[in-house]
Amino acid sequence: MGRNTRKRAGAGIVSLAAVPLAMALGGPAPAALARTAPAAPGAPSSLVRANMSYALYQARGGRITCGFDGYTTTRGRHEGIDIARGVGSDVHALVGGRVIYVARGHTGRSGLSTISIYNASLRKTVIYLHSAPRPSLRVGQTVNRGQVIADESWNGVSSRSTAHTHVEMRLGSRTHAAKSVGDPHLDNPNPGRFWNSQGYNVR
Repeated sequence: MGRNTRKRAGAGIVSLAAVPLAMALGGPAPAALARTAPAAPGAPSSLVRANMSYALYQARGGRITCGFDGYTTTRGRHEGIDIARGVGSDVHALVGGRVIYVARGHTGRSGLSTISIYNASLRKTVIYLHSAPRPSLRVGQTVNRGQVIADESWNGVSSRSTAHTHVEMRLGSRTHAAKSVGDPHLDNPNPGRFWNSQGYNVR
């Protein structure tokens, strides 16, 4: 075959001429290409995953500061995943759905903010705590995956230096996060498999 009809992919050779033919017949692309295929915009992929800490903030991403059930010095069971980047950073929706609850709060320990987004097809609610909801965000609004919904802040935590976004997956339609501090019981299941199914690595 000519040099334009073959291309190396790892240790094997893939026929580029076979790719459009396979697609025209409704068949899958060759496995070597499928492994590197990008995810469709706005859709999860089992082949290509984004790090959750990057997807929440995009730009240069963030870092997980406390994992699920990850308290080490605080009494209770941590019901979500804490991710931080810096005060004022854009916070993006990790899963699309309908806004069912918004509490705007204010900075400081007593000023908890909450955004609850319910996805009816998944029958799950994703709840974001501590970040400042965007002024335009309203109950009943449909939010798309990747849409900016808030700015990172320290609403409901003691100091600016501990600013972060708490992301929590709950079963069904739930307006509020599960209690964590001082509560010895877990109300939520480990969300790792859920986040993987939505195209995210939990890191």
